[in-house]
Amino acid sequence: MLLLACGSESKPPKPPEVTAAFPSLPLPPDAEFISRAGSDDALQITLFSPVKTPIVTEYYRKVLSSKPWKLVSDVKSRDTSTVLYAEHGGRPMWVRVWSTSDGEGTMVELSGATVATQPVQAAESVPSPKAGK
Repeated sequence: MLLLACGSESKPPKPPEVTAAFPSLPLPPDAEFISRAGSDDALQITLFSPVKTPIVTEYYRKVLSSKPWKLVSDVKSRDTSTVLYAEHGGRPMWVRVWSTSDGEGTMVELSGATVATQPVQAAESVPSPKAGK
């Protein structure tokens, strides 16, 4: 029997460290770690809290509305989850909060991304060619 392999085996992306993706990481009350996923420049952490969803949602609203955070968006999704977007010194964080299927607890999904540490410089302007030359 002859087996052929085509292409190359690529390594899965290595997500950034927590400190690179999140400027600070506000955890819900009595948080239990569920999972971690990510790409080269983003990290998502899913947690469970035994505290009721309205309390966890208000906790995040309060934390993300206080300095150094800036709460930018607070939206209720069609699936009844609440999605908050906040920034901390220009660094983004998304928080999705929803009830467990039995209503006995709350799931929290925290998503953060790395941002460029150096400001992007504008390219030098190049004069456009004159018509007729």
